[in-house]
Amino acid sequence: MRRVTIYLTRVVCAVVLLSFASQLIAQPSFKWGFRERLRHTYMNNNMDFNADRDDEQGFFRVRTNLWGDVTFTQNLALRVMLTNEFRPYTIVRESDEAAGKEMTFDEIVFDNLYLSYTTGGENPISVILGRQNLIYGEGFILLEGAPWDGSRTIYHDALKISVKRDDITADFLAISNPEYDDRLPKINFSEKGGKYLGLPKNADGDQMLNDGVEEALGFYLTSKPPQGTQIEGYLFYKTERPNPVIGYNGNPAAGPVQPTERQLRTLYLNTIGGRITQPITERLNLTTEWAYQAGEQGDDKISAYGGYANLSYTIVPKKKGVLTAGINVMSGDDPATEDVEGWNPLFSRWPKWSELYIYSHTAENIGGARKVAYWTNTWAPNIKLVMDLFKKVNVTLWLHNLNSFYAQPDMQNPMMENAALGKSRGNEIQLWLKFQFFKGLTGHFLYDYFIAGDFYPEPRANASFIRFELMYAFQSK
Repeated sequence: MRRVTIYLTRVVCAVVLLSFASQLIAQPSFKWGFRERLRHTYMNNNMDFNADRDDEQGFFRVRTNLWGDVTFTQNLALRVMLTNEFRPYTIVRESDEAAGKEMTFDEIVFDNLYLSYTTGGENPISVILGRQNLIYGEGFILLEGAPWDGSRTIYHDALKISVKRDDITADFLAISNPEYDDRLPKINFSEKGGKYLGLPKNADGDQMLNDGVEEALGFYLTSKPPQGTQIEGYLFYKTERPNPVIGYNGNPAAGPVQPTERQLRTLYLNTIGGRITQPITERLNLTTEWAYQAGEQGDDKISAYGGYANLSYTIVPKKKGVLTAGINVMSGDDPATEDVEGWNPLFSRWPKWSELYIYSHTAENIGGARKVAYWTNTWAPNIKLVMDLFKKVNVTLWLHNLNSFYAQPDMQNPMMENAALGKSRGNEIQLWLKFQFFKGLTGHFLYDYFIAGDFYPEPRANASFIRFELMYAFQSK
């Protein structure tokens, strides 16, 4: 994989030189735009579902994206996007206040920086090289490249080659995601080593993105005819070089984690799977995706599986009313064996099913570490209703029943000082209201309530997550 990184670096340099040469013979065109996102988030008890511990927080998230697209020729283009997000706090945890942590305007980073080239024609070949967003299907396998910085960014440092013929597209991917955001320059508004509220950083002030260096080679095939069955298939080979010093989990009361022998080893993982969207009748639709994983981590063998199945029925066509019943399944690691049976979410550590619940993953023992948004050891039936209330108001009501395949092992963790032996994670109720005010301005309100089950030790407490958002987007003509 290190050879892949070196190769990508050389290709980047070559394409950059090509782009400069193209400017000498063509008049480039330019488009630009920006997005401003204002959120207020309140959360309580969603780290450990324990009311006796202090994890209540309230904060604004102010994110600015400024982007520009330069088209050098009909075939060659460059995209640059800069991002800043800072968090003024309205409710500070007592532990953070006692530690003297202060707000910071954080930093301006390269969110996207890539060159794209296409041959054009009816069956084009396109190449995208650099820092880019990669989203496939419903994001079950590939969406998030930087889980530890929340939704500030989702980028991957990658090479993507797409070959299209009629309704079939074949994508070849090479991904190299760093542990910290230290590959490109940035403008930092914080002092190195300062005590600041917000996301975890290292001693040099670099934002934490992943639990270690993650690299992958992938192939993704998509068949999307205008009507009928849509089929997607994929194969990924991924390595994870973990950092043995992983103690951050969003709550200083948890203390550090002692890494296990397995955690110190490099992970080699193969994932093969597919996704099908099948219309059954005019109103009834089936979407399902399943994948199998095999590999090794030291002497331990890996055998895991994951997927979901959703059956959707349009109940009110004029109101876009859709009722969906489904189940999500991600295998768990059997504590009675030396091998690894737990599902690895690959590049999908994001709040696909819950904004509230991803924080609780940091209080679990996942391969000897704490990992945010690490969906594993879970099976969850769910039912969802999505409907337009008015012309520009949409509502989503989503109910989840979350369970585990195996009870939670002892973490030797102050947050989990009492053992829990149950397999019921709990029940979750989500209510979304989404608004379209006028062109460019959208908003939403989210209320998320979780009723903790016996997967968590006593004293248990229910958790809540409330969020308001306004977002404005502008694009030049």
